[in-house]
Amino acid sequence: MTVLKNFYRAIVAMGHLEPRQNPLAQFPKLKATPRKLPTVLSAEEVRRLLDAPRHDTILGLRDRAILALLYGTGIRATECATLLEGDVDLIERTIRVTGKGGHQRVLSLTPQVVKALEMYRAARGMVVPMCAFFRSRRGGRLTRNAVYERVRKYASTTRLTKHVTPHTLRHTFATHLVRLDTNLVVIRDLLGHRQLTSTQVYLHLTVQDLRKAVANHPVERLAPTIELLLPDVRLPFQRPRAVPDTG
Repeated sequence: MTVLKNFYRAIVAMGHLEPRQNPLAQFPKLKATPRKLPTVLSAEEVRRLLDAPRHDTILGLRDRAILALLYGTGIRATECATLLEGDVDLIERTIRVTGKGGHQRVLSLTPQVVKALEMYRAARGMVVPMCAFFRSRRGGRLTRNAVYERVRKYASTTRLTKHVTPHTLRHTFATHLVRLDTNLVVIRDLLGHRQLTSTQVYLHLTVQDLRKAVANHPVERLAPTIELLLPDVRLPFQRPRAVPDTG
């Protein structure tokens, strides 16, 4: 307790101390832990993943609809598992999602996602609005872990070398939107982020894309050719000066 009191007094008195008298001057500065950038799938990898489930079974159509919805809207695994029949409006092409803290948002669906949901609903049959939209083999509500397991299964089936989870599809959704020059505030609202800083990580991903693009620029392959085409001629100011004879 005495140590804390002395520390508090030192903090209060710091405004009246010379810099060399600052008791915290010699404390080591803490460096922020580097943030690991999320894994993102390419368009070809997404296509392979969405084509993996079977099209001739109810469970295959369900899994295909889940994958299409995760990638097409960027919703979380929990938001997908808790989606109700009454939350899905395929006429208006929207879904109502309940996110963290009970906050709701309405998301638009692309025609491809609508088609996947329509095919699953037609095979599953109609249910009351308060029932879960995605149902298990036994007719109950899917769990968050079940959504994770579905994604992992098809990532393994298609032999994707990346570690793929529902959150990977969420990251991929946001990153692909950034590459299409979508406003970052719009992406924040689509993802249900409370702060814009949570969305800014996707800008770092696009910076990496730019660096890769520069590294793959054709000038890198033309450089050796340009060197061969240049004449081996020294300009006057490049010629060595004669050494005076001092003998």
